[in-house]
Amino acid sequence: MSQAAVDLLLRGYRAFVAGDLDAIEGMLDPEVEWIGVGEVAAIADRSDVLDVLRDRVAEGYQVTVDRCIGVGEDVLVSMRFSRVELDATDERPLQSRRSFLVGRYAAIVTMRDGHVARVVEYPHLAAALAAAGLEDENP
Repeated sequence: MSQAAVDLLLRGYRAFVAGDLDAIEGMLDPEVEWIGVGEVAAIADRSDVLDVLRDRVAEGYQVTVDRCIGVGEDVLVSMRFSRVELDATDERPLQSRRSFLVGRYAAIVTMRDGHVARVVEYPHLAAALAAAGLEDENP
């Protein structure tokens, strides 16, 4: 199952990069559960997930997958998010733009019956690796 789970996650990544939210919607289980990281973990349902992804696509986020590791039905993923933004201090109409790293993202994504059934976010890659029972090869 690991390779099929990784392939599904990467298909979702490519759909996000292409702005194809219809494809992503088709990959989400109707009862998908998305557990965010934080002091109080927020749990999002399918419509919440699609709303957030729609906002991120509209905001022009660029996503780079750093690691994608299949473990049974789970896929551990680590990504970087960045975007291009106008320099607010530059009044020239054809100003240069700057790209900046918004943040890093780590999660364990559970696949079931060819759909994303659950996503659990972690504060960093090391925490996600530990939750999956894996060790970091590059500490």
